[in-house]
Amino acid sequence: TMIASTRIGADASSEELDRYKRFLLDLPPEMWTPAFKTAPGQVTGRLQIRYQNWLRDRFKGDLDSLNRAYTEEAVGFQTVVPPSELLERKTWQPPNTPKYRDWLEFKRALPAEFRLPVRETRLWQEWMRGEFQNQFGDVPKEYVGTAKSFETLDLAELGMPLRREFFQKAVPERYEGGAAESRWFFEEWVYQHGTLQGSLTPWRIEDEDDGIKRAPVAALESRRVAQHGSEIRREFAKRNFNYVLDYILINGRAVFNTFAFCALAVLTQLIVNPLAAYALSRYPVKQSGKILIFLLATMAFPAEVAMIPSFLLLRDLGLLNSFAALVLPVAASGYMIFLLKGFFDSLPQELFEAGSLDGAPETVMMTRIALPLSRPVLGYLALVAFMGAYGSFLYAFLVIQDQRMWTLMVWVYQLQNTAPRAVMMAALTLAALPTLLVFLSAQKAIVRGIVLPGER
Repeated sequence: TMIASTRIGADASSEELDRYKRFLLDLPPEMWTPAFKTAPGQVTGRLQIRYQNWLRDRFKGDLDSLNRAYTEEAVGFQTVVPPSELLERKTWQPPNTPKYRDWLEFKRALPAEFRLPVRETRLWQEWMRGEFQNQFGDVPKEYVGTAKSFETLDLAELGMPLRREFFQKAVPERYEGGAAESRWFFEEWVYQHGTLQGSLTPWRIEDEDDGIKRAPVAALESRRVAQHGSEIRREFAKRNFNYVLDYILINGRAVFNTFAFCALAVLTQLIVNPLAAYALSRYPVKQSGKILIFLLATMAFPAEVAMIPSFLLLRDLGLLNSFAALVLPVAASGYMIFLLKGFFDSLPQELFEAGSLDGAPETVMMTRIALPLSRPVLGYLALVAFMGAYGSFLYAFLVIQDQRMWTLMVWVYQLQNTAPRAVMMAALTLAALPTLLVFLSAQKAIVRGIVLPGER
């Protein structure tokens, strides 16, 4: 409704726009409301970002000082929101608090593009909306005029008695001498006629016979867009990504937890799987085939089937809310053991026989012969382990209830509870970058790891 009620003054000369801009900059704070507020369903806006940056400079990045001054418990400057300011309500009074006083200081420094003048016409529209409970069809004809909705009700179409009655009943005391709309009308009258008639009153505004143009709100906005189009596009392109990065920084342990989990998962799988595969390859037993079938059979069950048993086991062992709860259940992979065993079996046995003749123990032959020749497969194994750990959400959410231990994917899931779809798309795009970078940097090793076992 705010946007619809400010679509006035679409045509104006450059001189009129400059005059109106100076008029806005000279208005006291109570005569205008800040534009670019956070819209319904959104999580941030230009005003909020500018306010948070101003607070960061004012308190020199000291969040504790802000919390003490404002008696708040903000976890980051990104979570501080502007104070509520209901200038259009008749009963609302500005609070005498440190936060609101600082808000007024911030507000006075805002440029003209952030200033929306308080219009008596909008006060009239909102008053009528409340009087008739948002039912436009119930509004009497003498109030409607040519309007088709509450946003198009025009105070200038009312007769003087009705206008005077509205000002007495609904307009706050701070606007008894006229809001910004009246002030613009008075200034334009003086500019055009050179003097102000004493009979002019706040309820006698925007009279078609006076020849005074309405405030060029829409025209000033159009000029701003035309002059700063590229800047506005860049701001829209970056805003959601910046919000996601701020969100991640607020929950700073998410990055560390994810990095630690991925590193531990890759490390344990590179240790456990090669050891198991090497043992099955070098020391075959009659049950080797059955063991491999048993290991591969685990792939037939969805991961969700094992979540509850794993959770109960980890709970009984007292490992919940720890990296062990994340790493131990994925330390071994039946498919990777099968793949590595087949690769170890394909290695020339002469290499191991030569090592045995030289007196090399099995650990040396494994680390000096088998593993170096298996680097492509181990690289593929490391990639699969990284992808599984990095993308793990549901299991990590199940075994880790402590928010301090949550990984990045859990926080991204939590973000969707408050963020709109556009922010979620930005979050998923940023979350996909690490996997893309890992794939691009290890592309050759990955391809060799996929092709080489098949060739052998």
